[in-house]
Amino acid sequence: MTVVRAVAESAVDVESYVDELDVPMAESTPLAAAGEKVRLRIRMRSYEKQLLEDCVAQIQAVAEATGAVFKGPVMLPTKRRIYCVLRSPHVNSNSREHFEIRTHHRLVDLKNLSAETVSMMMQWVPPSGVEVECSIA
Repeated sequence: MTVVRAVAESAVDVESYVDELDVPMAESTPLAAAGEKVRLRIRMRSYEKQLLEDCVAQIQAVAEATGAVFKGPVMLPTKRRIYCVLRSPHVNSNSREHFEIRTHHRLVDLKNLSAETVSMMMQWVPPSGVEVECSIA
C-alpha cells in the first residue's frame, strides 16, 4: 500500500483544470489484469467543508476526462475538538470560554485506473487547507 500526503497553496478552477494538464487524451489502458481489482482511495481532511467539495469536484473532473470510475464522496464523521479556556489570567475559575475545531473528512474511490488517470492525479494540486492521503489497493 502506497500512501501520499499533500497540501497545496491555492485552489484550482475545475473547468480549466483538465485542459491545463499535460496528459494526452488517448485511449485508456487499464493498469491491472482483467481479474485484478485496482483502486485509488483518496481520503481528504479539512476544517472547511467548501474546500473539500472543491477537491471532490476536481477529482471527479479528472475521472471523467480519463474514463475512470468515480465512487463517492463518502462523508466520514466530523471530529469535534472542544477546548475550555479560563477567561481571566489568574482568578475566577468559574468564568470559562469554550472553543471548537471541527475537522471534516471525505473519502473518494477511483476504479478502472489507467496510466493517464494516475499521471493526472500525480499532477493534481489540492487547495491550501486540505490534507490529502492517497493509497492504491
